Amino acid sequence: MHVAGLECPGCSFVTQLPAKRLQRRKCPPQAVESSKQGSHRSADCEKDQYPREESSQDDDFFPRRNPGSFPAVKVSGFWGKAKDKLGFTAPEDADSTAVEFDPLRDGPLRYLGYANECGEAFAAWLPPLGVPLSYAVAISYVLVDTFDKGQRAFKCAEKELGSRASLHPEVNTNRLIRLLSFERAMDTVIWQLLASVICPGYTIHTVVALAHAGLIPLEHQQAVQQAFQQCAPLLSTTPDTVSALVDKSLPTMIGLGAIPFIVHPIDNGIHYLMNSSLRPAMRKYICGPGQGNLADLDMCEEECNVPEEGQASA
Repeated sequence: MHVAGLECPGCSFVTQLPAKRLQRRKCPPQAVESSKQGSHRSADCEKDQYPREESSQDDDFFPRRNPGSFPAVKVSGFWGKAKDKLGFTAPEDADSTAVEFDPLRDGPLRYLGYANECGEAFAAWLPPLGVPLSYAVAISYVLVDTFDKGQRAFKCAEKELGSRASLHPEVNTNRLIRLLSFERAMDTVIWQLLASVICPGYTIHTVVALAHAGLIPLEHQQAVQQAFQQCAPLLSTTPDTVSALVDKSLPTMIGLGAIPFIVHPIDNGIHYLMNSSLRPAMRKYICGPGQGNLADLDMCEEECNVPEEGQASA
């Protein structure tokens, strides 16, 4: 991923590229030296190259999730190359720190992604179809977000690539645009289903079940039963009703209380999984057979260990 403000000059990401493009870009000296020593991408480089999630100061009870925005659909231009070589900054980068508001991830709609966790926590209070309905809400949110991110990537790629008369004549622009849109949609739906639906839903379900199982032996303690009998008149009900109320309420509160603590660990775990598998594979395909390198995409600029012309392996 090309992340604004994060430079990664020493990355090596080798793909099979057309011979005429092997001399496209000379690597920085430190990258060449790194390749001579046979070293792979550094841990810091790897960390900056793909999405990751960190806790934010503006997190509320339901933390803000960050599925990531890999890859950047941007073509290197004059200012991009000047920045790489001479350290210049493009005039239009003055406001580059501004973050576009995303109603699905920044506004109140993002809470729909927590519907299944809340459904699992309140399972004891809901009718039989309550929990499945909460999953339907969460999955619907994921599908809408997937469609939105795929459409955004398509429009961005179409705007960036479709108007570039300087693109290499062999680039299949329409195919590359669809490929970038497909990558963004696939990355979004897989990440969201794992990090927003499956893993947290199973975790809260397990937490509530363990809390309920832990209450069973306690409820048979004589002291606890006496407390139920004393509370029953105050609530104008029976001790059995008090026991059932406690048996429902405590696991629900424990399940809800666990939500803020599981979000970032699960999200980072899914990022690690996808950063080690799907995302590098998609990047390699986009920059190689997908012709992203021919199109001079920024996301392919870090492929430094590409041999010079005449040194390509057969």
